[in-house]
Amino acid sequence: MIIFSVVYQVPVELRPYQTECLARLLARYRAGKRRVLVSLPTGTGKTVVFAQFPRHFQMKKRLLVLAHRQELLDQAAAKFAVVDPSLSVGVEQASRRAGAAKVVVASVPTLQGARLQELPPDDFNLIVVDEAHHAVAKSYRTIFEHFGLFDPATPKMLVGFTATPRRGDRQSLGDVFEEVAYTRGLEEMILAGFLARVSGWRITTNVSLDGIKVRAGDFMESELAERVNVVDRNEVLLGAYLRFAPGRRTVVFCVDVEHAKNVAQVFVDGGIRAQAVWGAMPRADREAALAAFHDGRLDVLTNCNLLTEGFDEPRVDCVMMARPTKSMLLYAQMAGRGTRLHPDKQNLLVIDIVDSYGGENLASLNRLFELPTTINLSGEDALATATRLRDLGRRMPWVDLDAITEPDQIEVHAERIDLFRFDPPAEIADQTDLTWLSNPGGGYRLNLPDGEQIIVDSTLLGDWDVRLTTRGNVVTQLGRGKNIDRAITVADRYVETQRTDALKLLERDARWRDLQPTDKQLTLLRNLGLPSSKELTRGQATWMISYSIGNKT
Repeated sequence: MIIFSVVYQVPVELRPYQTECLARLLARYRAGKRRVLVSLPTGTGKTVVFAQFPRHFQMKKRLLVLAHRQELLDQAAAKFAVVDPSLSVGVEQASRRAGAAKVVVASVPTLQGARLQELPPDDFNLIVVDEAHHAVAKSYRTIFEHFGLFDPATPKMLVGFTATPRRGDRQSLGDVFEEVAYTRGLEEMILAGFLARVSGWRITTNVSLDGIKVRAGDFMESELAERVNVVDRNEVLLGAYLRFAPGRRTVVFCVDVEHAKNVAQVFVDGGIRAQAVWGAMPRADREAALAAFHDGRLDVLTNCNLLTEGFDEPRVDCVMMARPTKSMLLYAQMAGRGTRLHPDKQNLLVIDIVDSYGGENLASLNRLFELPTTINLSGEDALATATRLRDLGRRMPWVDLDAITEPDQIEVHAERIDLFRFDPPAEIADQTDLTWLSNPGGGYRLNLPDGEQIIVDSTLLGDWDVRLTTRGNVVTQLGRGKNIDRAITVADRYVETQRTDALKLLERDARWRDLQPTDKQLTLLRNLGLPSSKELTRGQATWMISYSIGNKT
């Protein structure tokens, strides 16, 4: 049974990718998919897309939109009113009731128990989840089960929208969604001119985060606040603003309410128009502060866990990360508060406040743009720097990108060889006998003769794709693994059965690999303009030559 039919006239002008997204959702529904995810970066109008559903799909039944915060509920309801003023829209939250509205925008915490039972499943044919990275929570699944969304025969459709699909607690969204129906990345949207360019500074402090307890994949806020909410560190924030971002409309993300208040006071004492906002703040006071920030009567807003979702102020052109986090999901949400375009805005400046920490790398602008953690952008454009580094990594993957600490060192390091770059990354070394490398854009790659490559990287739903690419950029899907070990096994088996002639070049333990390069190899390296060293082995020279010739052909 097909519920939706398409209408080709849209009442408001959509961006090309929004129209494409709507078409893709209809196509995936007709292909039998019922639980799909859409990933669009903050600032690219995901609310605009799902506000088109009633008119675009000519829905005969009702539409339910789920969100977990009041700001998101109000924004969604307002967007529906703009798209189609004749549409009846109701909000189901606390004392607010949706009644018989065609579109029900509902709070997930409210829509439990008796309130959920008041919504007959047969009345609804489409359920939308805003900020869908929350959708694996039990409260969401209770709603999904009420509407029969996990029934393989259901004619209903669940569409999740998110800007940050990768969760920080390693719980896969694949437990809820069948596939990613449509996705556009942050970098892609910046290059297309739909989001602001991003530059960055990294400011180090003398604060140590070692020993702070971790729960649900991130620092315990009480212990974290005690460690970072100190006078010296708070004054570092003011100094960074005065030096790098004076006059910029700035949002500072803090750990807790007391931290936000203290940071705001430091800014005020330094002559900056600043104010703290937080969730339990009287609503009238909070709205007054946001209005003052919007109008330019405030330069800096400090907050904790308030402006990460549902805050859409395009004038923000500086985001300061005063809250350390292990979660790239949370970090991307915070950075996304400043990526919207505005006529008076040149770019977004992100200032990372970096404390000492002996554990794994924390979330940062470098990780958001897949830059080495060692590099300080020093005010340079993040995407431009990432592009230069990836180009170097693709042309000369034996260069140690982690040795680069400033953007102006990129060309210098192109002349150097890191012999350890020929070894498989430690996390997959026990899984393979072949010469796998880390991929500059994330994931892993195996370079085959004749310019072919096998690429293994993670998907938005948490599993791993295995793809073969050729010199002509023809891409063939070889398989998929639920984890990295399985994906590497799929790739290695393909080489063993389909590229047997390449095995002698790819086996990293072959005895010949440790011999000295031949004179012919050294001459060929020079002719190709490739660096060499006294420590270079025959296997490494073979790999460099094969890779370079294959990528130039």
